[in-house]
Amino acid sequence: MARDKALDTNPQFLSVDLARQLLPGTFEHALNHLLDHEVDLAHCDARFKNDATGAPAYPPALLRKVVRFAYSQGIVRSRAIERVCHAHVTFMALCSMTAPHFTTIAHFVSARRDDIAPVFAAVLGVGDGQGLIGRAMFAIDGVKLPSNASKHRSGTRAGFTQRAEQLEAAAKMATDKGVIQGYTGVAAVDAKHQIIVDAQAHGTGAVKKTLPVFAPSDFTYDADARTCICPAGKSLNRRGARNITNGYVGEHFQGAKRDCAPCALRDQCLRTPTSTVVRNVAFFRGRENAEAETPTMRMQQRLDTPEGREQDGRRFATVEPVFANVRYNKRLDRFSLRGRTKVNGQWRLFCLVHPIEKRTHAGYSA
Repeated sequence: MARDKALDTNPQFLSVDLARQLLPGTFEHALNHLLDHEVDLAHCDARFKNDATGAPAYPPALLRKVVRFAYSQGIVRSRAIERVCHAHVTFMALCSMTAPHFTTIAHFVSARRDDIAPVFAAVLGVGDGQGLIGRAMFAIDGVKLPSNASKHRSGTRAGFTQRAEQLEAAAKMATDKGVIQGYTGVAAVDAKHQIIVDAQAHGTGAVKKTLPVFAPSDFTYDADARTCICPAGKSLNRRGARNITNGYVGEHFQGAKRDCAPCALRDQCLRTPTSTVVRNVAFFRGRENAEAETPTMRMQQRLDTPEGREQDGRRFATVEPVFANVRYNKRLDRFSLRGRTKVNGQWRLFCLVHPIEKRTHAGYSA
């Protein structure tokens, strides 16, 4: 039987040249070269006043290297980033064996969002110098990402007390309506090499999950008699002779308080039965001015042309692979912050990973 050499994977003391761990042609090497030689980070030192006294600060590039490389590996949580800075040789090389504390990392991600825009612009300038930005077509789209924080699990003591009273008064609120924190990350992508040229996060963070309620089709509407009967068999009152909503003409009906308050179908009829008093329903007959074109109609007409279909296909092929790379390949599929301002900064950090990777594949700093 052949004898193989013994393999020892136990911990050992090794003499490591940290600079040589960043191999040319890799993402980490391009990131290190970019932040050390191409991006001016002098403005980041303005907030410190420790020239004579106070603790020394981390170099401006250190945290940016660590966070961006961690995001490229799908590591988002600050505690996990701190752990790999102590255990992974590539992270050790990027932080020069000066592993930042997880609170420092978390504060940098959430509070230093104003420093991201200059870095984003500098990265685009480098990419433009490489000829990666074509300026011929830009595709804009958004992707919805959840957030770890929950509105019902955070807040002030007064808010907790108020919610506890609400749950005691109507325990069904916890099941009939839930809230998930989420935001929409929007990116503008150049079509030539799929470089992200701008990124912003939008939304209030609240995406409601509600049970199905009675639709207008569940009501009995008589257009000739201009009457409406609800699923419980009660007549609704007509409000106005001619209502116009968003350019559409219709009739608006409202239930009576004496009928809606004690109704057994209240939970199936109202999205928020604890706060909404009566049900309102509208039936539309058509547009107020059928000949007038709306922006939506003009866009539909343009998309129905051969040129419009071709451009829409190019848009899809330009921006969707970028979202696929960010969400699935890099596993950046959840925000760890709450609030649009903070999430906007983290979304830009997410989007910076993609163009730096593109520059690496194009031979940057090789």
